[in-house]
This record gives sequence, structure tokens and C-alpha cells, in this order.
Amino acid sequence: MTSIVTVEHLNKNYGKKEILHNINFTVNKSQIIALIGENGAGKTTLINILLDLISSNSGTVNILDNEKNFKERIGVMMQQNISITRITVKEILKLTQSYYQSPLAYEKIIELSDLYDLEDSKMDKLSGGQKRRLSFALAIAGNPDLLFLDEPTAGMDSQSRTKFWQTITDLKEQHKTVFVTSHYLEELETIADRIMILQNKSISFDGSIAQLRVLEGESMIEFDSKLLPNLFKDMPEIIDFKKVGDHYKFTTKNAELIIGQLTPYLNAINNLKVQQNSLDSLFVNFNKEGATHE
Repeated sequence: MTSIVTVEHLNKNYGKKEILHNINFTVNKSQIIALIGENGAGKTTLINILLDLISSNSGTVNILDNEKNFKERIGVMMQQNISITRITVKEILKLTQSYYQSPLAYEKIIELSDLYDLEDSKMDKLSGGQKRRLSFALAIAGNPDLLFLDEPTAGMDSQSRTKFWQTITDLKEQHKTVFVTSHYLEELETIADRIMILQNKSISFDGSIAQLRVLEGESMIEFDSKLLPNLFKDMPEIIDFKKVGDHYKFTTKNAELIIGQLTPYLNAINNLKVQQNSLDSLFVNFNKEGATHE
């Protein structure tokens, strides 16, 4: 696979405060990478360094071989929407296209961003979700090979979100690479090829969601029972054990084994449910363990 982003031994301080420590990763072509972390973990700082908006204290960043005019091959959808008065959607898109040597066709931009019937609308009159779609349209106007998306679906309704992520998947099939940060983890788990968790100033996990499930537990088992917790909490392969009232919740790497262990108690168990762990619950468990992943 072709590497289009390489980061080696990246460090960033603000005064005496260390923000990023020894960040190393490589991004290949035609990937969707989800960068996640708690608020203040350094995600925005890392993205800003990659975009050459701020400098690092040490380390190297190589994007698209740092070739001449490589920034023309990068599209950015920032968290804050741009809003200019007295300019229409069509006018701002045409203006943005003019900055690039080989922009995406105007009709294709409108199609991908789902801005039909909004071309003559003033930017400042758009709704929050419409402004997000316009921000995406501006990000892809130059027909970039590498896209950075920061909270792209904030403000969108559910239908728009579904369409948006289908578009991102289609762009990947066209050999685009997408770097996305979002707090909507349930959306990321369905589209991301790779999860990068920024924790304790470093990349603490870098792999697929399947690999994260192996690490943190593939399944969640829930049920209601008046039986005492001592019967369950020491069962093998239980990673996380919770009891609220009569409701039990286990995270486990081996659901089949746990169900076997529960068999003698099934007459006293109600509402038994087994499901695959979501990215949201995996992330919570990962953060709970904290320094054990360093």
C-alpha cells in the first residue's frame, strides 16, 4: 500500500506543558482513519500540526511526500462553519474551485454534498446541518486525495448523516484517504478501517475495531437477576463487571464461555441479552484502564 502520511517521533509542548509525546504512525492510501480521544487529549493539536497550521517542537511529518503544492491535494472540514453574508452557496463554491488547478466538477460537488435546491441560498441563512454540508462541499472542491474531517456530522439530521457517511465510503472506494475526528463513535465504528486512540499524550491504540474488541472484550452480556453478585463476578474471562439494582452487565472476551457458566442459574435470570461491544463502550473501557496501555 502507498503511504501518504508518515509521522515520526512527534512532540509538542506549550511552555512547560507537554501536549503530544513521541507520536508515530503511517497512513496508507484508501483508508478511513478515526482519531478519537477525550476532550483535551490533543486531537486538535495533532491535526493542526499535520495541516502545518502550528509547528511541533520535534519530530517529522511527511504528507504526500511533501511535494510542491501538496496542500492542493488536501481538503479540510473544520469544526467551525464558515459563514459570509451576502454570498450564495454557488458563489462560494465557484470561488473555492478557482483556487485549484484541477478542481472537482461543480455538479459533482453539489451531488456529493447534497446541496440540491440550496445553490442560490445565502451562506448565513443556512441551517446548522446545511452549513455542515456546505463545509464538506468546500473541503472536496479541490478534488483532494487526503481529507481531514473534524466533527463533520454535528448539526446534521439522521438522514443527512447516513447519506454523508455513504459518501465518505464512496470516496474511499475512489482511493481517497479520510482522517476523521468525531464524538459520534457509533457512526465511526461502521465506517472506519482503523481506530487511533490518543491518550496520555500518545497514540495508545492503533488498529481495527476488531482488534480493539479482542483487547477490551468482544461482547456485552446483560440480564436481570436477584441472585447475589458473588456467583458471577469471579467468572473467568470477565473484563468488566457492573451491577445496578438487579441489573447485571458483563464485558467479556468469551461470551460462549460465560453463557455456559450462567446455565445453572438460568431459571433465576430474566431478560438475558448478548451483543457485540460498541466502539463507545470499548473506548470507555480503554480509557478506564488508562496507563496500562502505555
